[in-house]
Amino acid sequence: MSMLITLQSAISDRLRQGMGRMVREVAADLDETGLCGLQLAHGDYASRLTPGQSSPTINPQALARLPALWTVAGGITSSQPHNSQRLRYKANALFTVIVGDRLQTDANYAGAGVWQLVYAARRLLVSQDFGLPVNPLVPEKVRPLGQAAREGQPWSLVACDFSTYWLDEALDNGHWPAPQTDADPDALFRAFGGKLEDPAKPAQSVQLNYSLDGAAAAKTQDTVNAPKN
Repeated sequence: MSMLITLQSAISDRLRQGMGRMVREVAADLDETGLCGLQLAHGDYASRLTPGQSSPTINPQALARLPALWTVAGGITSSQPHNSQRLRYKANALFTVIVGDRLQTDANYAGAGVWQLVYAARRLLVSQDFGLPVNPLVPEKVRPLGQAAREGQPWSLVACDFSTYWLDEALDNGHWPAPQTDADPDALFRAFGGKLEDPAKPAQSVQLNYSLDGAAAAKTQDTVNAPKN
């Protein structure tokens, strides 16, 4: 499974457990363009979510669901080689938690309010790796997205960005996937009829040639055989 999907689900699960009754729902993979009146902006990832030009306030469908938290996977923003052989790549990724609640609270409102939710989301997520092979989440920008009135009170959406990275393994040049089990991420290729190759066989023996006096010709040879099962 894609690490983006796995991590997005882990973020949502932690928020769902940690928020308790502060929100009505915690949803993953929200269509933020359709529900929140937001649009994707190209360029610097820090401003990826911006108020939609044609809909500067919260979409009524989203407004009715507040208070809520919605987790959006922002994708892999960049990748760099992690070693000289270029077989491992550092994949830098962005995730955004959209927080929605009352902008202002009073004694008649039983909820936490949007800025308390912002605190709670960051408190629960910062420095967490969820037991996955990723760098713990780093907090990034907190950005107001829009406001709208419901029942005569102002409600607000705020985007909380988090960044992380993990290491992706590349195939050797000219090679094809070789999944060994159904749990192998590359089993995807087998399930859909992609080209595969047989897994590399384990080494059976190692031969060592060396010279004790520094001469070019080998004076001694050792062969180490792998133990048989």
